[in-house]
Amino acid sequence: MKVKVNPTRMELLKLKKRLTLAKRGHKLLKDKEEQLLVEFRKLIGTVREKRKKLEEEIVQFYMECISLKGIFESKAWEEIIMNPFIETEISSKVERIFNIPVKKISVNFKKDFIPSEHPFFVLLIKKAKDLLIKLTEITTLENQLYSFSEEIERTRRRVNALEYVLIPQIEEAIKFINFKLEENERASLTRLKHIQLTKEIF
Repeated sequence: MKVKVNPTRMELLKLKKRLTLAKRGHKLLKDKEEQLLVEFRKLIGTVREKRKKLEEEIVQFYMECISLKGIFESKAWEEIIMNPFIETEISSKVERIFNIPVKKISVNFKKDFIPSEHPFFVLLIKKAKDLLIKLTEITTLENQLYSFSEEIERTRRRVNALEYVLIPQIEEAIKFINFKLEENERASLTRLKHIQLTKEIF
């Protein structure tokens, strides 16, 4: 792509400085992209592991609920499950991880409604709370994955813009100015030789 520049030594110096900065910026962004990719892959592994474990715990929790159902009469059980056991409040705040904004989700337990003093039931409510906490933790990690993915894409676009557009344009402009300066220098030398030759003749 042709770049319009003023072929002067001053412009050449400016472009060389700009090229140095562009290459430095490219390296920093490339390093950032690679670091984010490493963290992104680690995070994917962590989320998969935690999600698998949580799914197993939810299945176990469900089976324990089924076992608990056998302790109560059908009508009593219906009354129990129709009422909420735990009053919760979900909150969120933005935290910065690797200077990237990530929405962190947390759950606060305000009040418990225990319809039965059966120790097994009390234990299930405790487990339900634990599952909710783990679920919000995984949600936060998934938010982090999404934010990292967006940042990686933004960084990659900037790296590509520098690598394939800006840096080649500056290098082309420098090459053009060098060519023009050399051309002007040759023309000046030719004129000087012509003037000197003219003086010698006359």
